[in-house]
Amino acid sequence: MPVSSIVRVATPDDYQEIWRLFLQGHNENGIFSLSPKKVQWFMNRALFPQAIRPGDTGTRGCIGVIGPPKALEALVFVTIGEYWYSDDKHIEEFLVYVDPEYRRSDHADALLQWMKDQVEKTGLPLMTGIVSNNRTEAKCRLYRRSFPKAGEFFFYQPTHKSNGAVATAGSS
Repeated sequence: MPVSSIVRVATPDDYQEIWRLFLQGHNENGIFSLSPKKVQWFMNRALFPQAIRPGDTGTRGCIGVIGPPKALEALVFVTIGEYWYSDDKHIEEFLVYVDPEYRRSDHADALLQWMKDQVEKTGLPLMTGIVSNNRTEAKCRLYRRSFPKAGEFFFYQPTHKSNGAVATAGSS
């Protein structure tokens, strides 16, 4: 039986459970290969902000979780970001995930509401969406009930392996 759908800010005691849920989420929804080192860097910045050195202008974030340490049922990971063409800050959602055992709970709605609460607390807009090929339409319906639509997302994969070259201005 799920715990109450109350989101709290994650602590270092949640580290292993966050990894477990993240890996489940990546297995279900990941479209790129996993870089544990990169994930660990982002997680450490969110869970151990006191370790960020003065003058470090890198990513700042927060992880919200549902459930007690060592038994998490859901999580949301947000950071403060900027669009490539602007200096305006926004809240950028990295991950919203509910353990499959608890999907009949109100956890997903609570996670989305928590993100909206962060918007009100910070005064920053939220960029969030669905990147998934698993139960995509159900997830989109959930988000449509909570957020205004601001576009769509598309993903196209190459039909063959690339040599890594990228077209640039001046290339033909």
